[in-house]
Amino acid sequence: MRRPSILFNLFGAVGLIGLLSGCGSGGGGAATGTGGATSGSAAASGTITGFGSVYVNGKKFETNGASLMVDGQAVPCTVSAASKCGLKEGMTVTVTGSFSGDQRFAGTVSQSDAVEGLVQSIAPDGLSLVVMGQTVFVDSTTLIDDSNGLNGNIGNLVVGNFVEVNGHVRPNGVIQATFIERKVAGITPEVRGFVTGHNAITGTFQIGGLNVVYNGITIIGDMPTPSGSNWNGRFVEVKGTFISATTTLTASKVEPENQGIGNNMDEFEVEGFVTRVDAPGDFFIGTTHVQTTGSTLFRGGTIDEIIVGAKLSAEGRLANGILTAKHVKFHAAVKLEGNIATINGNAFTIAGLPGVTVTVNSQTEGGNTLNNLLGSHVRVRGRLGSSNSVIATRIEDRGQADSDVDLQGPVQSVVGQDLTILEVVVDTSTISNDNFEGLNDQIIGRAAFFNAVKEGTLVKMQGRLSGSTVTWREAELED
Repeated sequence: MRRPSILFNLFGAVGLIGLLSGCGSGGGGAATGTGGATSGSAAASGTITGFGSVYVNGKKFETNGASLMVDGQAVPCTVSAASKCGLKEGMTVTVTGSFSGDQRFAGTVSQSDAVEGLVQSIAPDGLSLVVMGQTVFVDSTTLIDDSNGLNGNIGNLVVGNFVEVNGHVRPNGVIQATFIERKVAGITPEVRGFVTGHNAITGTFQIGGLNVVYNGITIIGDMPTPSGSNWNGRFVEVKGTFISATTTLTASKVEPENQGIGNNMDEFEVEGFVTRVDAPGDFFIGTTHVQTTGSTLFRGGTIDEIIVGAKLSAEGRLANGILTAKHVKFHAAVKLEGNIATINGNAFTIAGLPGVTVTVNSQTEGGNTLNNLLGSHVRVRGRLGSSNSVIATRIEDRGQADSDVDLQGPVQSVVGQDLTILEVVVDTSTISNDNFEGLNDQIIGRAAFFNAVKEGTLVKMQGRLSGSTVTWREAELED
């Protein structure tokens, strides 16, 4: 493989947290687990990142004796290095279980896709497609399955194919794909997403660009009794029969995706998109309510960068339905801040960062106003394209030109007191000893900083622009 108040009812961006049913608060005691316990309940919701047991968001869960559900069906199989039981890297899952010390043990492993159905269109650049009325974004992190003629290449997909898409639902309903697989048999059209346009009289609603019709024989499970538009804003799973000519799905089942949510978990990590921000450090990833404290560690970003649409993971203790975060990690490692110096088509440069090119594509949030930003001060989140290019995932207009410049990325080389990041040579000799910081924002000094830095280390540099030159003032290790 290659690699709105209504939001209180939303569930989509994290998908499967509802499967935490029955997972209560566990142990207490000394400091090993995220909640300060040596043992207790544990769970993670996100993508599969490896096997040999199962890794979710990079965390290993032992799977001996764990029950497995794949797309709502029980699978009598134990996940191991030798048998993946139909699971694949990039699929979205929720694992619930326990931890003891540094080990985690799965009780359940539950997989579910975001949409399964007919490919209706594919963008010429291959960066998006429409599957059963749902816009699906594809990027370099999306794993494309090797089987059924795809051969790990999205370019082998054609209109009329059937696919299964795993991924995270953005606040606007777009699916950010983590895994795409072509299907040739056993297709049951289904979609998970936000209900809009509900009309109880006609028995209809929409999910993205898909019309859904339900009737007296449709199983609506634990959905509220239809009345007016009372389903709007809910995140649901729908299965049924797809009529491609009218982009309509006749539902055989409609059910909410947030049934049986466990309110307490000693150790819980959730990955997805920020759907709501109530105050600094008080936000939602999907429908998981996350709050930070003075001791929360922010990795790869700062609290003021938590905005709707940002992709994050948060880890901590879930109590009474609120995740108190010990760690918050930003998933776009490259960060730039400064004044836009030049714009050439869909690419631009930033004053003081010579040679760095930032590229905007159809997935870039805020990128549609690029032509109006020449000379503006911007904050860019993105990922590496090449050694000195950045593919922007988000652009934030910070207003008029300013002298502040930020450069965050992996170190490419260390020569004496100079660091090279994105091919920009950073002269750290202008930084005072008490402006070198470690991972926990504590001052560590120049010597300790350079003892920790090596090729590949994520570092954030801050400086001031004068003319075309940046004088660097702060250096910080990131994770």
